[in-house]
Amino acid sequence: MGRCGVAALRGALLLSLLAIACGRAKEPEPRAGSTFPVSARIGWLHGPCLAIRNADLARGTPIDVVILAEPQRLEPARIAERAGSSQNCPALLPERAKSNARPGVFFYTVEATGVDSSAMGIGIVEPPAHPKIVDGMAQVDLDGDGRAEVFSSCATAEGVKFAVWTERAYRGEPLWSADYHLDYESTPTCP
Repeated sequence: MGRCGVAALRGALLLSLLAIACGRAKEPEPRAGSTFPVSARIGWLHGPCLAIRNADLARGTPIDVVILAEPQRLEPARIAERAGSSQNCPALLPERAKSNARPGVFFYTVEATGVDSSAMGIGIVEPPAHPKIVDGMAQVDLDGDGRAEVFSSCATAEGVKFAVWTERAYRGEPLWSADYHLDYESTPTCP
């Protein structure tokens, strides 16, 4: 290949790269929330302790907490620090930690004035929109599909099952779910 052939090849390669780069720039942006990383940004709480599949939450990171009472209520919170003992994290009591402290699950204490030590809830880290209470239930569109997600909890034989559903609890597959082992038997209430 001669000098002209090499120059033509370089020019064609440059034009191809420019076309690819311009084509990427023209692709539509994803809808707000459509790339919400559910497993890394939703976790369950018992009192001021959040269990979540995210090792990188910094002090002061905002959280919206859905307290799963009747009616449900919302509490603003912030990450305080990584929890390493049962002192501020009931999920890490020795008999519970065996089941709750699984690989990939991290525990954080949270700062929130309206979350007492017995409260159970779901925490949403930096949600794309803030939940609102509608008819006693928290609702928010987390995945940007135009349909609201709702929150539930129910008792299992030895703990609590938390879940986030699209539009209606216990219909179809949940968007997110997690189990909290309490290490004592309870009467199941899950449908």
